[in-house]
Amino acid sequence: MNIEKVFMKKLILFFAALFLLTSCSFDEDNPQFHVAFVPVVGVEMPEYFVHGENYEIKVKYQRPTDCYFYDGFHYEEKNNALVIAVQTLVIEDSNCASLDGVEPEEASFTFACSPTYGGSSYLFKFYTGKNEDGTNSYMEVEVPIAQ
Repeated sequence: MNIEKVFMKKLILFFAALFLLTSCSFDEDNPQFHVAFVPVVGVEMPEYFVHGENYEIKVKYQRPTDCYFYDGFHYEEKNNALVIAVQTLVIEDSNCASLDGVEPEEASFTFACSPTYGGSSYLFKFYTGKNEDGTNSYMEVEVPIAQ
């Protein structure tokens, strides 16, 4: 590759970065996005776990509008219970289109069965939203550990 081509590519990248930095406004007092959890509507789990094995857990979730973007899983673990939620980044925009009636999306994570608490099963609690009282609700799935 000759030096002129390398120089031109670097120059183009410099101007592209400069354009992006000057065209975006970062107002710290007015965040332009926030984190939110979206409801899990279905899960695909094995019938049982074997100690030392890894498993792909498939989760179906529903985004309310097209301003919600998948950002991974949030989880908390306590003994044999795992609370899991689908985390999204929400762009604060008034022009969001509703996704009612759109098929749920799917994401997955790998679960390593390595119980250290001495139990015979894992209890998965998938976040499904808020109930009518405003408290968090969960889809609970208990999976035994094969002996």
